[in-house]
Amino acid sequence: MNAVVQCLSNTAPLAEFLALGRYRARGARAEVTHRLAALVRALWTRDYTPQLSAEFKNIVSKHSSQFRGNAQHDALEFLLWLLDRMHEDLGAASPAQQTRVPEEPGEDGSARASSSLPAAQHPRGQSFVQSHFQAQYRSSLTCPHCLKQSNTFDPFLCISLPIPLRQTRALNVTLVLQCERRRFVRVGLAVPLLGTVAELRDMVAREGRIPPEQVILAEVSPRGFLRSLGDAEELGTAGAGAPLYAFQPPPARPAGCPRSLPASPGAAQPEGQRLLPAAARSSDCLHRGAGGRILLLLCNTAGTGTQLARFGPPLVLREERGVSWEQLQQSILAQLRALLRAEVRAQGAGALFRIRLAGGSAPCAYLSPQDPRPLCHPAVDRALQLSGAGGPPHVKLTVEWDMSTKERLFGNIQEEVVQDAESVQLQQQAHRQQHSCTLDECFQLYTKEEQLAPDDAWRCPHCKVPQQGTVKLSLWTLPDILIIHLKRFRQVAEHRHKLTTLVSFPLRGLDMAPHVAQRGQAGGQLLGRWAPWQPPLCLPPSCPRDYLYDLYAVCNHHGTMQGGHYTAYCCNALDGRWYSYDDSRVEGVQEAEVSTRSAYILFYQRRNAVPAWSAGSSVRGSRQTGRQTGRQAWAPRLCQL
Repeated sequence: MNAVVQCLSNTAPLAEFLALGRYRARGARAEVTHRLAALVRALWTRDYTPQLSAEFKNIVSKHSSQFRGNAQHDALEFLLWLLDRMHEDLGAASPAQQTRVPEEPGEDGSARASSSLPAAQHPRGQSFVQSHFQAQYRSSLTCPHCLKQSNTFDPFLCISLPIPLRQTRALNVTLVLQCERRRFVRVGLAVPLLGTVAELRDMVAREGRIPPEQVILAEVSPRGFLRSLGDAEELGTAGAGAPLYAFQPPPARPAGCPRSLPASPGAAQPEGQRLLPAAARSSDCLHRGAGGRILLLLCNTAGTGTQLARFGPPLVLREERGVSWEQLQQSILAQLRALLRAEVRAQGAGALFRIRLAGGSAPCAYLSPQDPRPLCHPAVDRALQLSGAGGPPHVKLTVEWDMSTKERLFGNIQEEVVQDAESVQLQQQAHRQQHSCTLDECFQLYTKEEQLAPDDAWRCPHCKVPQQGTVKLSLWTLPDILIIHLKRFRQVAEHRHKLTTLVSFPLRGLDMAPHVAQRGQAGGQLLGRWAPWQPPLCLPPSCPRDYLYDLYAVCNHHGTMQGGHYTAYCCNALDGRWYSYDDSRVEGVQEAEVSTRSAYILFYQRRNAVPAWSAGSSVRGSRQTGRQTGRQAWAPRLCQL
């Protein structure tokens, strides 16, 4: 409330209108406007007391139950309520209650505002809020077939601009390749926020110089595999649960290739462990004579319970479905040859580890050493189906070692050592910098043309059939006081967050011409109206229209969606200097400090509408000298609310 009142108090036309008592209100029903006027007058004449703030707060609570008590509220919500209340107090209908302006077809086949306007929009029924704060925007719906346009005009007191979002995020992916010189490498990628895993697969394929259909994407945590990623999944959650790995399958191995290490009979299994029964057989294995090959992703872990931890790099191998437990164990040991200590490399494998299905299969489902063909079990088929659509089908296996065996064979080896590509640091630096944009980019997003969805097809009155027309918003008229709201608070599904994007906005010379609807001209007369209560303007071709605005106040929001604090930066209309209003603190600020990531509501004034007594007026000297109050009596004072 304090920040909003300070911004309105520094709105020069409104301050003069209220402080000098130039308004006529309807008795007791105008209590809010009366109290606001008394407060503004006291601020500018140095007669302020905290009692004035308390009285204003009480009157606001009396007329609006939502602002009772000390709960936090949105500053924009209070600002619009206050302007609407002033509009009602000054004897006119609420802007929100006004009907839409009808349209008439123009000579060019479009439409223009009708000259038959509601009575409340004519000068006789016009309030101060209408004449200075209110303007119109146009919503145009264009048929893609006949190009006929249907226009609707609506009033506004504030323009709520969307803030462009960053389109990418940094994501690190560890590549597990089959190239000896480049086996393990971590790369940094700029992945789209709203893309799919299929796009990520293509990006990884380009980094690894391999075909996209060969890329297997999986999340690998410090405890082992979590899940594989399918192409249709949204990219927003990829890599959120655990680091992301991309595996390149090995080339097909010729049949009968000798194995590196001797095998030994099945390893003993701990008591209470769920073994997959050997009786069930996969019909696919039986049909193909167990001659098919299967891709296996491997993680090695050691320890038990919460102490379970992954060690060494995750691996990928291609194996025949019909191999025995002994042969499978031999293939795994061959993959680990480089990690084994020298003195045990040539030794027999022995009963060394357990093998568990991971990532989507039943919990603690272990392959049985007594199963003559463990990879032909139906549980392996289910794991293949759950491996995700996209990339070759595969099964994730966790190789579990007891700590003593792991220490004896591998020593103190921990997780793999991966080399970071230069792209990792580059992407982190690029995305560590907070996103920024310009006010012009916000306007471009606001007025961007959009096509209707098929379900929202519009029946064109000319074509007489439903059409997916295009909708475009544009400003039809501009007010003297232009209030711009930056939409920092977003809610996507159940998640609510605040955007801290730095929006760069000009303090002087904001040119609104590019954002106003283009109008056809006939003999110098503009189609439509500058404002619904004004007659059409006739301008000579050499006379440019004035769309320039200057900033005079900013309402800032500090904090998050759960709680925050409002402050205001205001430019004093008499001395032209900027001041910071933060509850009981008022201090001068430099112009360079006005544009921050906390800016929430911007207050601009049309340059040709600056009051004569303000610092921005070229004729202020001659008119200010006649005022006995002068700069001293009208100095800004603290508004303690």
